[in-house]
Amino acid sequence: MLGLKYAHVTLLFLITPSVTAHGGIVYIHRVRNSSIDISCVSANKEENLFAFSLKRRLLQTSQVMYLSKGNTPFINKSEDKNRITVRDEFFNHTVHLTISNLQGQDTDVYHCEFHYGDLPYDKNIPGKIEFFIYVEDFSREPCNCSSYLPLLYVISGAACLLGVLVFTLATAYCCKWPNRRKPQPVVPVYEEMTGVRPTKGKATSRQTDIAKLEEANSSVATLLSNENHYVN
Repeated sequence: MLGLKYAHVTLLFLITPSVTAHGGIVYIHRVRNSSIDISCVSANKEENLFAFSLKRRLLQTSQVMYLSKGNTPFINKSEDKNRITVRDEFFNHTVHLTISNLQGQDTDVYHCEFHYGDLPYDKNIPGKIEFFIYVEDFSREPCNCSSYLPLLYVISGAACLLGVLVFTLATAYCCKWPNRRKPQPVVPVYEEMTGVRPTKGKATSRQTDIAKLEEANSSVATLLSNENHYVN
């Protein structure tokens, strides 16, 4: 979502001048490491102005700074303390700000708020205009890879577990392979039915027994035939 918003902002400033005002918004185009001066004026000048705040929205929603009357400004981020300079004119309901050393991450819509009345019944009045600041920055920010360490640990552990599993399966397969018996030759169906198995040109003992049995049957048949002749 943030990337989509940033793309819309980039497209907008590619087709607009460096400074353009429209509908209560001032569009300002700057480059990296440059500075910008903005002035916030209250939209409704009431009595007892006691504080002022600068906020940003669209890409980020946060308070940038807070200035209480008679006190030093409170900068929300420590890295911005040396970049933001504030000059107040509370008597004129106006605050002037300078933001220096601009970076790409400063791109956003900035709006002012003037705080009137007495706490806790204070009244917040917005500034007359908002500032749509686009900082053209083609540099690459350093990667904070510490947040990816847990993910790297999980991926490494899964890879090690997979390696152990593959090694175990390969070892089991290699140990089982020598124990496999060689397949027996297939005996043809006809030879299996007749009891004849192929040999190297020599008759088996079973074939010899069958031949002897056939000779005996032939002798018996001859004898019976002769007896029939004597009976007639």
